[in-house]
Amino acid sequence: MKIWKTILSLLGITAVGGIIWTSKKSLDKANDVKKRYKDYYDVMNQWLRNKNENKKIIDYFVNNGYHTLAIYGMGELGNRLYEELKETDIKITYFIDKNAEEIYYGLDDIPVVGLEEIKNQDKVDAIIITPIYDFDSIEESLSEYDIDAEIISLEDVIYEM
Repeated sequence: MKIWKTILSLLGITAVGGIIWTSKKSLDKANDVKKRYKDYYDVMNQWLRNKNENKKIIDYFVNNGYHTLAIYGMGELGNRLYEELKETDIKITYFIDKNAEEIYYGLDDIPVVGLEEIKNQDKVDAIIITPIYDFDSIEESLSEYDIDAEIISLEDVIYEM
């Protein structure tokens, strides 16, 4: 009987350890999501400040010689960027999204492509990465495709306007 109590005690400790590990993992994930939303908030807030100061995002692109763009990410920031640029002289040639096969066409019938399809698209001056929290890994993924375009984070654009 004593051996069973020892075994159950060990199992109990293991179960508690597993619960603690799972809780820490869940907490880390929650903190990551919280940081992502905070980063989005900060960028959107700066973007609004820029607009209130009559700073135009198109000026950033024109001043840097970017006339044709691809937008990476069809989320909220990607959509807002497109809306801001669609009535300007900046041409959005295509969208890139990791879920391209589910989207088919982007806004105003602009194609949405996956990474492997970028080489088949018209050349662009720059690719603007809108999932700012994941810029480094996206940039690394794009570099594997030997793309002849500047790769720029939307966050950098917004803060450098």
